[in-house]
Order: sequence, then structure tokens, then C-alpha cells
Amino acid sequence: MNKRIKGLIDIQICTRDRPTELALLLQSLRTQTYQNFDVYIVDDCSGTPINTFHFLGCLFNRLKLEGHKVHVTRNDFCLGVSRNRQKAVDIVMEEGYGELCARLDDDVIIEQDYFEKLLKVLDVGYDFASGITSPFMQETPKRKTKFVKPIINSLYYNSEGDIILNEDACGWEYLEDLILPADQFRSCAIYKKTIHDAGVDYFNHFGKHGFREETIFGTKIILAGFKLGVHTKANARHLMTPSGGERFEGQNTMVQENEIEFRRWMKEIYKKYGNVFEQYHKRLGVELEGLDEVKYNSSNNMGDKNASKL
Repeated sequence: MNKRIKGLIDIQICTRDRPTELALLLQSLRTQTYQNFDVYIVDDCSGTPINTFHFLGCLFNRLKLEGHKVHVTRNDFCLGVSRNRQKAVDIVMEEGYGELCARLDDDVIIEQDYFEKLLKVLDVGYDFASGITSPFMQETPKRKTKFVKPIINSLYYNSEGDIILNEDACGWEYLEDLILPADQFRSCAIYKKTIHDAGVDYFNHFGKHGFREETIFGTKIILAGFKLGVHTKANARHLMTPSGGERFEGQNTMVQENEIEFRRWMKEIYKKYGNVFEQYHKRLGVELEGLDEVKYNSSNNMGDKNASKL
């Protein structure tokens, strides 16, 4: 393990068959107000290796000229989302010099102050910082944070250990500029490398699709004693690319399989540790009186109500 440099971010980007989207992401890195980072890219067996694209080669070289390390590796066969993310972690833990990690999807364009805002989340005492991921191509309704406070992206167990609320509140934009505690996050983040030092890793019981991998990863972070926070104005705008990435043939079946495995794993956690989210909320000093009916009855949660019937 290398000696870690204060403030340096080791950025992990896992990609598959999205060369154009990857280029847009890399260009958005170049315009960040915070520039203390290196880039580690893991190509999950794209049909055309990313190193063969001239425009990507130009961006790799430009980033190097601007003082960033760029490390690119390619898998000989497709690992799928969770295993590929773990491979990226293993690489930065072995070869990176940053005290911080970042994970970025290959089909987002991050706003210029994205890193700057997430670092503010860490500065106020959180260990893991995420933001929102709104659609790039359309106007997104802006909500008031009163509808998601005091915990954004809430998770609720019932008395039998079943997840009855799995809130997805980070696909919206918000009117207020706030940092809120979170039970889970939406995909992109900056976090302390000490999370991996503590043994937190990615769940490897999923297939190739990444559905629910963030929630399990976030729950492992909470179990290890760390805190998650969300900045309501840090935006990684999502291109929602219909191809590449985890858009595999038969992906609907993969999503259903992941949902079943996710709920099985969460119930095992409940049996072993009790209501970890209730315990976490108390650790944060947040008192919640039962299930938030407003959140539960919101249309944003309907998918999880239906998923509970699988």
C-alpha cells in the first residue's frame, strides 16, 4: 500500500461499451473546480477496447498533461457491475496514492462543482458523500427538502425484517442547498479510503447487473460504523444511456433476481444485527417515530412496494 496524500482522490470508473459517454465524463473531470485527483478506469471487456478510440486517447493524454495519473485496465471477460467495482477498488488500494476514493458511473456528466460540494459533506463529519443524479436530457421538478428530511433515501424494516420502504429520493433536484444524512446513496460518490481499510467490500452474489449494489454497499458502510451524507445540490447528470454498461440481454430477469437476493440479504442482516437503520439513526442523533407515511405513499416508492411481492 502506498503512502496516502491528503486531499487526493482516486477516481474509479467502471465502463463497458460506452466510449462516447466515457469521453463526456472525462471532459467534465477536466472542468472541475477541484483538480486534485487521479483516474483509474476498468474496461469490463468492451466489444472494442477503449484504448483503440482516438478521442479517448486524446483525453487520457490531456489529463496526464494536466497533472493527473490515468490508469486503464481491461478485463478479458465481463465481470459484471459489482465484481468490476471491486476490481477497481483493489487497484486503487494497491496502486493509488489518494486518501479518498470516488466512484463515478460511465454515463454521467458531473457539474463543475460536484467534487467541491461532496468534499463539504466530508468536512462536516460524514465518511461517505454523495449527491443527486438527475436526468441530463430533461427538466427535473425541484422538490422541497421537507419531504425527505430528516433522513434522505430512507430504508425501513418491519418487525419481521422485511424492507418495506426503499426510498429513491436522489433522482430529483432540490430547492434548498443542504447536507442531509442518508441511509443509502445513488451511485456516484466520494468517500474515505478508511472504509475499505475497515473491510467494506462489494457484494459478489449478484450476477452481471448492478441493481441494488449501492444499497448493499451502503448498508455495509453503516454496519462498519461509518456515516453517509448527501449534498442536495451536487449533481451528476445522468445520460440514461440505453446501451452498454449493464444493459445486458435478459436484464429484466437479472433485475428481479437481484431484488430477491437483496431482500434475502437484508433480512439476514436484520436477523444477525437487528434493525441496523434504527440503530444508525440513533447514532446520528435522529429520532424517527415509525414509518414516514408521506414517503411510503409517494409514487417514487411504488416500485419497491411491487418488488416486495416477488
